[in-house]
Amino acid sequence: MFEKCFSAADLAGKKGEKRTRKRGKGAYLKPPETKRPKKSQAKLSSSYYGSIRSVDVGDKKVVALGFDIGEQNNDFAGYDAEIIDILRKYQLKSTLYAGGKWMATHPERTKQLIADPLFEIGNHAWTHGNFRVLGKAAVEDQIWFTQAEYEKQRNELASSDCAKFGMAAIPVRIPTFRFPYGTCNQRSLKQVNDAGLPAVQWDIVTGDPARGQSAKAIARHLQRIKPGSIVVAHANGRGYNTGKALKIALPKLIKAGWKFVTVSELLQMGKPVHSQDLL
Repeated sequence: MFEKCFSAADLAGKKGEKRTRKRGKGAYLKPPETKRPKKSQAKLSSSYYGSIRSVDVGDKKVVALGFDIGEQNNDFAGYDAEIIDILRKYQLKSTLYAGGKWMATHPERTKQLIADPLFEIGNHAWTHGNFRVLGKAAVEDQIWFTQAEYEKQRNELASSDCAKFGMAAIPVRIPTFRFPYGTCNQRSLKQVNDAGLPAVQWDIVTGDPARGQSAKAIARHLQRIKPGSIVVAHANGRGYNTGKALKIALPKLIKAGWKFVTVSELLQMGKPVHSQDLL
């Protein structure tokens, strides 16, 4: 289905697409018309409650790459085609933590990512809100606006003639959540879990939002993965040198026998490792 819906030209990076900006079309977006998804979320198992940093998989050489793709209001984030192209080149699964507003302002790219069997979409909140300071109602909106936007984009994809026979493999709802800034408090953490979403953080930090971080430095961070690690990086134009770093690190990791899975797949392979750290 993916190949039928999108040509090589559709998937190719566009000039200036990686740039971020504070003004212009899409920088500001009103709340969505559909504020809650129609599909209900399944209740979360108690074993997934809490802040998940990695997964105990024993000595299995499996890792989950997580790329954040979000944007705030009064902000238009980019799309880093270089990163997505590298993952496709090596056929590596990963989870893309997309913000709801980003999906709304990048509908074509969103549908491409939803349709690609390599990728799983995660919830990265509507406008990258800080869950440590947001009130209860605002947290609910950040969670559910994003779930509803994913449902909308998936439904639009399903209505395409090219997608008639491929939608069964695509999740009907986003399965996991990642906190913007990696921060929350006990109340907002519980709200995410009560919404049926595991709160998935990371144990490997690439540091790619730092402009001074070199590709070699990011690659060294990636070389520190352990069985069951979860990585945080960025594919919204604010991951500096990330694509170059992946070109350095991924061939070495593949050669060393590492297998790349989505976050949901990793969670099913072992026991979640939780942290009390709410940074």
